[in-house]
Amino acid sequence: MVRLDRATLIGAIALLLLTAVYQAKGNVELIAGTERSSAVDLLNRHNEQRHFHRGENPFDVMPGSQPPWGYAFGALLTWPEWPAVRIYFAALNALALGFLMWFAYRESHGAPRPSRLLMMGGVAAFGGSCTATEVGQISIICTALLAGALVADRSDRPWLSGVLVALAMIKPTIAAPFAVVLVLTRRTAAVVAAGLYGIAASLLSWTITGASPLHMLRQLNEVAATHIGDGTIGLADTLAAIGASPAGVALTPLIIAVPAAALVLWTRASLPTAFAIAAVWGRTWTYHKSYDDVMLAFLLISLGLHAFARSRSGPAFVAFVIIGVLEWLPGRLLALPAVQIMQLMAWPAALMLLLRLESHPSPTWQWGIPRGTAARDHAAI
Repeated sequence: MVRLDRATLIGAIALLLLTAVYQAKGNVELIAGTERSSAVDLLNRHNEQRHFHRGENPFDVMPGSQPPWGYAFGALLTWPEWPAVRIYFAALNALALGFLMWFAYRESHGAPRPSRLLMMGGVAAFGGSCTATEVGQISIICTALLAGALVADRSDRPWLSGVLVALAMIKPTIAAPFAVVLVLTRRTAAVVAAGLYGIAASLLSWTITGASPLHMLRQLNEVAATHIGDGTIGLADTLAAIGASPAGVALTPLIIAVPAAALVLWTRASLPTAFAIAAVWGRTWTYHKSYDDVMLAFLLISLGLHAFARSRSGPAFVAFVIIGVLEWLPGRLLALPAVQIMQLMAWPAALMLLLRLESHPSPTWQWGIPRGTAARDHAAI
């Protein structure tokens, strides 16, 4: 046991050092980089918000990236003028990553301290998170908001949980499956809160720009369609490669969403487990780049809890390591097709293992910290 804890501590230190290297590199590029890719997504979002603040529909003058309900929160994310916003966003991004690390440590409260530190390093050392920081992507912030929604649910604050998911919906390609999970797990108050926020924020955008939310959503869909082929290898690419019709390829989101939603219902998943399902669902159902991989933190944490809690699971440990290694690689390796294909196979396989482990929990195993919603989480849906 002592040797195991020592090896785990060495692994944790290595991952925390890797996190420091990745984030140092990413923040230098975000704050002071002069390459074309440095803070490029932040610049585009900043310009988009400035058009909005002038009362213009951003989609009429540039390729927009936000749904109509996203501009209210987007104003907070891009508040200072350029280039000061680069430092401001770096601080927000660092806070979000720190929160994710705290979340991973908190969730694994029943594990030895070296294992908890390994969990912290595991969710922070994603190679894609370095890229997200470099370009000023909001994937880390969205994932932190979703983790906050889980914490709020555990604290019996459903309205806050719903609002946090609604804020994360500034990037629907990440957050939409998590919003659906709130419905499937019958978080009624959270769903109402998220819906009310979305309606209010959309009406605000309509008032300011004069463009209806439906019109803006159509424009967003048109822009998104031009980027479908720019992401990492996914199910759509696989279907196209084996000769599926264009109509079949276009159904990829449904091909992922329907069985994923069915898994949530069939397994009567607790919200943490449902979030792990949503993470794989969200990463595979549509276009993404490796900077969005951080959403898989929910899968990694769930596997880690089985691997490192009081009753250790060998298969969970193997899955944790495989998923981790495929995410802790630097960006250049994550860009390799072979790595992307391995990820595409590993994510659903690890999820199936997790669901199998969840269906036969050890009596000595606990998921996360004690909470008021524990009984509801594990009750029949």
